[in-house]
Amino acid sequence: MTVSWIHRTRPTDRGTCHHRNRMVTRFFVALFSLLAGLAGAAPYTPASDDQVLAELTPAEQALGQPDRADNEADAIRKARTYVDYARQQEDARFLGYALATLSPWSDSSSPPTVLLMAEIELRQHQFDNARARLQSLLSKRPEQGQGWLMLANLERVQGRFDDATHACRRGAGSLSPVTVVICQGSIQAVTGKLPQAWQTLNRLAEQGLAAPGNEQRWLYTLLAEMAIQKGLPNQAQRHIDMARLVAPDDPYLTYLQSDVWLKQGHNDKVITRLQHWQERENALLRLSIAGQRSGHPDASQWQQAYQKRIAAARQSGRDIHLREQARFQLEVTGQYLAALANARANWDQQRELPDLRLLLASARTNSDPESLQLATDFIQRHEIHDATLQQLQENQP
Repeated sequence: MTVSWIHRTRPTDRGTCHHRNRMVTRFFVALFSLLAGLAGAAPYTPASDDQVLAELTPAEQALGQPDRADNEADAIRKARTYVDYARQQEDARFLGYALATLSPWSDSSSPPTVLLMAEIELRQHQFDNARARLQSLLSKRPEQGQGWLMLANLERVQGRFDDATHACRRGAGSLSPVTVVICQGSIQAVTGKLPQAWQTLNRLAEQGLAAPGNEQRWLYTLLAEMAIQKGLPNQAQRHIDMARLVAPDDPYLTYLQSDVWLKQGHNDKVITRLQHWQERENALLRLSIAGQRSGHPDASQWQQAYQKRIAAARQSGRDIHLREQARFQLEVTGQYLAALANARANWDQQRELPDLRLLLASARTNSDPESLQLATDFIQRHEIHDATLQQLQENQP
């Protein structure tokens, strides 16, 4: 979802740029209103054209506002740039720009357009829309391996493990064997086959079978997550280091590393690593946790900054990631009932291990039997082995 944004001009710019900035502001207000209406959210309208809602960095300014593409191929190219920037900078505005760029071709049956639209919907947590789009494509074009891979990931994220396994297998005819093995391993790790998946994926890594680039990053990231699952922080660190050789500034790896440090009590390392990322919500969340635990003088500032960003997101109609909000309430502000409510709402959409850990932790903190049973039933049904979950279960009141 996009928001109306302009960059703040310097005093020396105002004489020449003020009129242009008003036009840019009106453009984004109109764009946001359109997209918010499509999503069913009430649009936020600034009080005046002079209201600055955010300051854009030079890199963001260089991307410019969305402009109409000349053709479908041009739209895909421009939208891809926005999606990649949104992922790297964790800025959902640019997903909205990508959506606006592709909107004239939103009903296209062209696989590149369908896959990119589905990717945007996945990143916006519009899971039902993404699933329907992917299933429609794959029913007609079953050779689209990337579509099967995206569908497998979506089903895994939502805890539909049989469907995820099926999608991995259907993609075997057009995906590399290593990709299929990694896809299956990601599901086996949370369905009672962690030792087998751990052994298989480590063998892939040791033999250097993953293709350089995204496949290597995925393999080492998954191995790091599995090491955390097994309670092996040193091995997790080693795999994170290998993944970061491929993608040194990847946000997910940065936060995964920070969470390992938080688990080990290395709050100072978290603060050192994330201090220059204070414009990012996920970084502010972890800075708030590390700062509070260590008594850092900026802890209150980080907490307030995080809360302001959540309030601004809510005001603008932008989606709020409930997992992170629940974690902030549970670990920082002590709003335990609110944390449980958000953890339950998040669980309705996402059922990955971090979501399960959060649900169990908030249920335990609130001594809520219904939520405890919900988490326990899921663990038992899928034979999930996880060091953090085991610790939480053993320490239940």
